[in-house]
Amino acid sequence: MTPFIEILLWICFVTALGLMANLLLIFIMHVLMPRKVLKTYFKEPHFSQTEITMFTGFPFGYMRTAMFMRALGFPSSGKRRGVENAYKIAPAWYCKVSKYSIIFFVINFPVLILSGVLLYLHMLMYG
Repeated sequence: MTPFIEILLWICFVTALGLMANLLLIFIMHVLMPRKVLKTYFKEPHFSQTEITMFTGFPFGYMRTAMFMRALGFPSSGKRRGVENAYKIAPAWYCKVSKYSIIFFVINFPVLILSGVLLYLHMLMYG
């Protein structure tokens, strides 16, 4: 096995572990989601009735948590739904953890994809 392959495999392994840890963090943040934020913003006109129904249960409830984490970490990203002020009623620690979690995910996911594609192409070219 060439050093290039070994490096790519380690990059894939480490970023996959990081992404799994990030998903675990989202599950934890789902439980810790401030109820005040949900009561204030998880209703019409911010979300349609269909979205409220869909994002209430498993598995899409975790997607709702990630959406709110993005809006809490980066308030300007919630402008379209009108939730740009949600950070004011959430604890500061929750907003900080949300911000760093989103940044970590946005950096790690493309690295995993790119290293996987490079690994695949290398295997195609050199067997």
